[in-house]
Amino acid sequence: MAYIPSATYRLQLSPAFTLKQTLHLLPYLHELGVSTIYAAPVFCARPGSEHGYDVTAPYNINPAVGTQKELKEIAQELKSRGMGWLQDIVPNHMAYHHENVWLMDVLEKGPQSGFYTFFDIDFKHPDFAGQIMVPFLGDTLEKVLEEKQLKLELSEAGLKIKYFENEYLLSLASYHTLLQQALKSSSEPGVTPLAGQFLGELQRFEEEETINPASWTNYKKKLYTTELLRNALDEVIGQINKDDEQLRQLLVQQHFILCHWKETENKINYRRFFTVNDLICLRMENQDVFEQYHQFIQQLCHNNYVQGLRVDHVDGLFDPSTYLKRLRALAGPDKYIIVEKILEGEEQLPERWPIQGNSGYDFLAWVSNLYTSGSGRRKLTEIYRRLVPNAPTNYEQLVYNKKMFILKSYMQGELDNLLRVLHERQLIPLDNTEVWREALAVLLAAFPVYCIYGNRLPLSGHEMEVIDRAFNEAYEQASKLKTELKHLYTLFTLTPEDTADTRHHKLYFVMRSQQFTGPLAAKGVEDTTFYNYNRLISLNEVGNSPDIFHLETDEFHERMLYRQRVYPHSLNATATHDTKRGEGARMRLNVLSELPEEWEEHVQRWIKISRKYTSKPTENDLYFIFQTILGVLPSEGEAGYKLVDRLQTYLEKAFREAKVKTDWAEPNEPYENAVKELVKHLLQQDPEFMDSFLPFFRKIAHYGWIYALCQTLLKITCPGVPDIYQGTELWDLSLVDPDNRRPVDYRLRQHYLLRIRQQENQNSYELHRELMHDWESGQVKLYLIYKALNTRRNLQQLFSNGEYIPLTVTGKYKNHALAFARHYQTQWAVVVVPLLLTKLVTEGNLPLGTEVWQDTAIELPENAPSQWDFVFGKDTWQGNGTIPLAELFKTFPVVFLTASAS
Repeated sequence: MAYIPSATYRLQLSPAFTLKQTLHLLPYLHELGVSTIYAAPVFCARPGSEHGYDVTAPYNINPAVGTQKELKEIAQELKSRGMGWLQDIVPNHMAYHHENVWLMDVLEKGPQSGFYTFFDIDFKHPDFAGQIMVPFLGDTLEKVLEEKQLKLELSEAGLKIKYFENEYLLSLASYHTLLQQALKSSSEPGVTPLAGQFLGELQRFEEEETINPASWTNYKKKLYTTELLRNALDEVIGQINKDDEQLRQLLVQQHFILCHWKETENKINYRRFFTVNDLICLRMENQDVFEQYHQFIQQLCHNNYVQGLRVDHVDGLFDPSTYLKRLRALAGPDKYIIVEKILEGEEQLPERWPIQGNSGYDFLAWVSNLYTSGSGRRKLTEIYRRLVPNAPTNYEQLVYNKKMFILKSYMQGELDNLLRVLHERQLIPLDNTEVWREALAVLLAAFPVYCIYGNRLPLSGHEMEVIDRAFNEAYEQASKLKTELKHLYTLFTLTPEDTADTRHHKLYFVMRSQQFTGPLAAKGVEDTTFYNYNRLISLNEVGNSPDIFHLETDEFHERMLYRQRVYPHSLNATATHDTKRGEGARMRLNVLSELPEEWEEHVQRWIKISRKYTSKPTENDLYFIFQTILGVLPSEGEAGYKLVDRLQTYLEKAFREAKVKTDWAEPNEPYENAVKELVKHLLQQDPEFMDSFLPFFRKIAHYGWIYALCQTLLKITCPGVPDIYQGTELWDLSLVDPDNRRPVDYRLRQHYLLRIRQQENQNSYELHRELMHDWESGQVKLYLIYKALNTRRNLQQLFSNGEYIPLTVTGKYKNHALAFARHYQTQWAVVVVPLLLTKLVTEGNLPLGTEVWQDTAIELPENAPSQWDFVFGKDTWQGNGTIPLAELFKTFPVVFLTASAS
């Protein structure tokens, strides 16, 4: 029977938060109601890595994070508590770093390396003559040589070239060259026989098809420890380091070519993660690569140290479907497996995959759209256009334009590589290259989803629907290329005239192209468009789209019913390490959709105040800044030094990502400094701004914290497995990474939980009143999580397997609540959350009691029990048919009832 978590808790393991610290945290998490630790990658990573996705060795635990012994201790402790471990793995890419032994072996030995085919490198690329590019120089190679920034060294590990903290092992041919030079130049009589001996051994290595790693390591060690010869080589190395031409000639002999990091914007001969040069992708589709990479992961599964796996960036794999089948076979049928997958619009996760679901971005989007007022869409759009001259008006067109911008400015090399696939496989004519390049670019930018997963032709009907949408968009965007686009369309289909080779070539192109549509979407949308289209930035979120804006309650129910039917154990996430802003900040900003007129009035004034200090920030950037401050400001409204510093750091990143006034490649420091100074002036030095800002802030913060409670309860009780991101037991007002990886104060959270546990048996009215009076501390959210998670854990079968039943809301305020039941055998639960609070209660008041809800009620299913227990408090309710909301919303602003049918 597969392991299904009751609730996961995401931990960003790193040198700053280790396995040892995790072990000490387990009692608290167990008391909170968590069943499963959901851990960031623990494998060896780039030194100092704060996230673990830059893996250097997937076959061991990062010593900066912990040891296998400590992981075993954790596994034993978890087992004793009935808990488990969900491990994040990274099969798409590894760090391009000298501690990546597999990659350095390729750089050192070229085709003679046992890892030569492990990485997604095009050694036949016409611009690189069989060498792999090493794009980490800060300037051209000529300039770097001129500045004497490269240094040749000999160590026990062998010959290497060093560039600041980077180092790369040199080829066998380099040893041949240096030994010959030592032979010629040394005056020591003993050097000659030694050099001859080592040259003879070297020749044997040069004749091998694949060099034995142990034998080669011993050779290098012996060379280094032979003092007389080492001294002679050191003399040669010293001469080469002084002579640019000799060093240049030595570099020509390598299996790699050093180059400026910006060269990858125009040409590249390896696949990278998005546009990150120092993350090199793997050929995970190769069985031997899969087996070697997953050896340690398999060991963790078979030793039962982990009960589940989360697959990072499944879209990057050449054949995700086959990969997941292999992973399922490797891990076993009882492991919980989910994938990181961003779904666009109405897109669904492929139902045929042997997994439990995804990592929950879709749920994040649905609950956020539920709490965005549909009536505010038109008003906010008009306000955005009025206050921001030249504001983007067509979101989908902006997405397409930004994708094209990324493709041509940062991914031209990837585009040319894909075009060469078409040429080499004779799928397009060899003439009119520029026209075909443009047609291919238009198609890639027109894709409506990250990618499709077809691994056979003909594609499925659903996959062809996506292809048809992509081509229809491409035809609209570039009608002059219709002939070329129609030809490209044939590559996604089969014809009776296709030979076996043609079918094979077509399928390869289809699958290969999908490894680039995903990164293009991520860079064009998440990392560019989301910082340009600022109508309501809470919707600019991973897995969401500002184009959707709002979900009606029946639409939300439809999604929950589908989720329960197809992937009932997907994660329900509301905050992750990838989210653009914290879950509490999103809910707070969504309130703007209910108060558009007040928002406009305030923004107009804030723009005028800002112009006292600087004219540099565009209105669009100012619009972004004001929303950001509203979202991130602590609930008590204090803007201290640390907050200003966080905001300044974040806005620098945000506007570089926007790539309008500044960017990463060429930072516009005067513009960035003007923004930073403005934030400091507004928050710490301008009473006029704060006098205007704080009253409005407090108003939206009041509704926002109630919505944050609603979001949390829905996450815990809807179909799916609730995921708590580290620290979000209290209000989460964080910004994008690295801000959302700041240290968590667990002592404070443990103290709060202890107080709540001591007080929960007192009068529930008094406890609720106290918690809500002190809502700024976030204890009210911790209380909700503690009570709801423990209830869920006690009713695991109900929430894992129970049906989801939308409930009808009746009465005057029927549009101000969403209600549903969960039912499994004799177990029942009912959940009710309020909606559209700004029209229901005035600022500072709570949606409680008869005066607020009047005749509004929910209708129970006919077979529902008649006696119900409140999870939040000790009350009960007895009756049939309907329950007045005034009876449910007595002391707490969200409702969670349980019952057992006799």
